[in-house]
Parts: sequence; structure tokens; C-alpha cells
Amino acid sequence: MIFKTVKIAICTMAFGVSCFLAGQELLPTVLDTTEANEQINLIGNAFTSSTSIRNEFSRKFLFGGEIDKPLAEKVLSQQKDYNRIGGGYRIRGEYRAKKQVFKSLPNWSWMIDFTNEAHFSAEFTDELIGLGFVGNEIYLGERVTVAGTAVRFDQFLTAGGGLHNRKTKSFVTLNLVLPQNFLDIDVTRGYFGFSEWGDNVTAEVEADIYRGNPSVYFKGVGAAVNFDFNFPFGNPETFNGIIGLTARNLGFYSIHQSAISKVRTNQDFSGFSIEEVISSGAFDDFIDSLGHHKSAKTVYRMMSGFFQIGKLVSANHPNKVQSFFGIRMYSTKGYKPLVYAGVHYQPVQKFSVGVQGAYGGYANFRLGLYLNYTNEYFVVSVGSEDILGMVSKSHYGHSGLIKMSWKF
Repeated sequence: MIFKTVKIAICTMAFGVSCFLAGQELLPTVLDTTEANEQINLIGNAFTSSTSIRNEFSRKFLFGGEIDKPLAEKVLSQQKDYNRIGGGYRIRGEYRAKKQVFKSLPNWSWMIDFTNEAHFSAEFTDELIGLGFVGNEIYLGERVTVAGTAVRFDQFLTAGGGLHNRKTKSFVTLNLVLPQNFLDIDVTRGYFGFSEWGDNVTAEVEADIYRGNPSVYFKGVGAAVNFDFNFPFGNPETFNGIIGLTARNLGFYSIHQSAISKVRTNQDFSGFSIEEVISSGAFDDFIDSLGHHKSAKTVYRMMSGFFQIGKLVSANHPNKVQSFFGIRMYSTKGYKPLVYAGVHYQPVQKFSVGVQGAYGGYANFRLGLYLNYTNEYFVVSVGSEDILGMVSKSHYGHSGLIKMSWKF
């Protein structure tokens, strides 16, 4: 059922947020260009962000609590004509070996990595929020536009391997992708019109709904590429540093025997209240009443991957203060180019701290903070891309990240 799939998406994201401080992999990479031996890296991050949904509402939606009418009306008043929200989590582990692979390339060795991750995104109108959480009473005698609504959720495992450079820390891996959950909703046009007494609804909707096959654990199969390429630039006597090109989950996967619902309706109907429509027991009956075509076939989708280019922080730099900045783009619909910039400060050899600002993505401006500790064998970084969101109910997201590395 569609409603149950959405609930799985929300609960999965909530689990990720609660496990990892409550970000995106945006904290700067502190790049150590001394030659490394064996290394194990673990990364956990989670985030939610929105242009219009504040934390006082999203926390109740994610973690439980009553959404009363005053709160619903307050949330509705904060919406714009076009709104977006997104989130997800990533748990990633990798092992980097020290054994030389090519005689002519002494710094290159082999590595393996794996991830468990999920990504959710949605675009919606203010009227859809009003209809879903306030009800149709405020729209009696009017039309509610749902055109442009889009929802995407995918959860998957990846495992693979490749090559890494022990000195520059560049790497490239090819990964097998195994989707575990999948939902894709796209409403290309449509509206709901309500009579003045609320006893009749006119629906004109054109929408496509794709869901993973509920009877199998892995919904399909795919392949993706991950890479980091690091390049020094500049003049040592003036401005210099390292530029990093980063990509995660650049690839595609297939969803075998995807449950497809194509809604093409223009009709009047009655017999459903708004409360019944948004309840899990009546949602599929409501969709059936719209007169839609069901089928099942294999579909192909681009993964929820991202590409980033930016200046990195160097662990070997002589200055205590360094700048970092860059731009990132996800491949999902609704994600806008995100730009970020910050300052890294290392007062002593083992500790460093940094602040950053970011604008774009699924939200607007966010302020981040992170702390690093490093010694000869161990590195740990913790922080948040949205430090205000961790403490403020009036902010528009949450973010947390932890990185750990062991060197042998």
C-alpha cells in the first residue's frame, strides 16, 4: 500500500537521524597526504531540510506527537506556492589496503566499501499541505491544485571495491546496488474541486505511481561508481590548496516487477471524507475510485547520487587557519545546487574546529559546526551542517555527522 510505504520512508529517516546526532557528507575532508598503510573508515550521517516545514512540525511527524489544529494552521500559513523537503541517511564503511597493485604505480592499492542508505525528497504546493493537515473545510467551493507534486524514496545497500592512492587519497570504486524500498510519485496535472457543502468532489488528476514489489526483499539490482580525485593547485607563496572532485552513487538500478499505477481521471465522486482519504485503511480504496490502470513491469531509475567539487582542508598545511568552499548537486528532482564555504582552525596539532555556511539543496541558509581529533592511529570528526536546527524548533531541518578512521 502506498500509505504504508510512505510510513516506512519516514520511520527509516527518523531512525537514521536519531542514530547520528539528529548531514549530508559536507563537513570538509581533512586531507593527510602522508603515505598511509592499512586504513578503516566509518561514516554515519543523516539530515532533513526544507524550505517551509519547521522543526516544531517535522519532529512531531517523525518522532510522534499530536499535530493539533492550531499547529496545522500555523504550518499552512508558512507555506509558499512551491515547497520542497528532503532527507536521508548514510552508513558507510571502507577498508583500504597497503599492498601495491601495479609495479609502475607504487602508491596505488586496492580497497573495498559498503553502504546502507536512504534518500527521500518531495515537492508540493501549500494547498496540498492545507488539504492533508487542516482538511477540506477551508476549501469548500474552491479547487485545490495538486499538479507538480513529486515524491521519491529509495533505500538500498551497496557493496564493491576498487583502487585508492595511498598518498593523495584519491580513489574509485564500482559498486553493486541492491534496492530494498522504492517509491516514485509524479503528479503531472490535476486538482480537486469541492462543493460548497463538501458532499461532492470533482477530481481531474494525471499521476504515475511506482512502487517496489512488496513480496521480495531486494526490489532490483543496479551498479554505481564512487570516486574522490584530489588535485593540488596554486602557488605556495600565495594562495594554494587542494581541489577535490567527489561523487557518490553515480549510476542506475532496475526495479523488477514494479507495481505501477497510472491515474487518468476526470470525474465527480462522493463517499469519502478527507479523514478517510488520508487514513491507511482507505487510501488505496480512494485511489481505486479514481479509476486507474494497474500493471507490473521492470523500470529503471537513476540513483539518488551526488557530485561535489570544492577546496579541501589540508592536514599538512603550515597555516592554522584555512578556508574551504565548494558546490554540490544531487541527481534527485527538487534538489537545487548547494554552495558552501567555511573556515577551518587548528590551534594545536591534535585538535581542529571549523564553521561553515551553506545555501541551497532542499532548504535555504544553514550554519554548520564541526570538531576534529587526530593522532598517529585514530581520527574522529563530529558535527552538524545545521547547528541551529539541532536546538531550534523554528528552524527548517536537522543534520548530524560522525567520521572515524583507524590507521595501521
